[in-house]
Amino acid sequence: MKIQGLNEFLEELESHCHSQAIATFAGSDGNGFVVEMERQGHQVRYGDKPGVKEFFLTLLASQCQPTGSLVLRSFTAETDPLTKLPVKELRGYLLDRQGNRLEFEKLSPEMMFACQNTDAETGEPLPLEQSVRYC
Repeated sequence: MKIQGLNEFLEELESHCHSQAIATFAGSDGNGFVVEMERQGHQVRYGDKPGVKEFFLTLLASQCQPTGSLVLRSFTAETDPLTKLPVKELRGYLLDRQGNRLEFEKLSPEMMFACQNTDAETGEPLPLEQSVRYC
């Protein structure tokens, strides 16, 4: 699924912030940024300081970042019956800039599982994280 535009992308992220979420952005230049999100009624608060959302938007919209990725970790109210841990949902997105147009492509659950459970350097499987749903 391709998402065009920054506002549409924020709507996508916020729709999956049930109570709390963590967005981890990694730019093609090797720099990254982590922002905590918290649902407060119909609004989502970004970070615990003023200006975090604006900084996040600026980073995503930057012409210096032609490509990048973002992982969204959303915490649910559901508890895993085996581990007794809260269930966490993982979603992944690829960012691609074509001139002034910004597109985000959502990774499939299968691709997200492979990305999160494979050592990037060796290609070997990593130990599975408990209480995770790949979306």
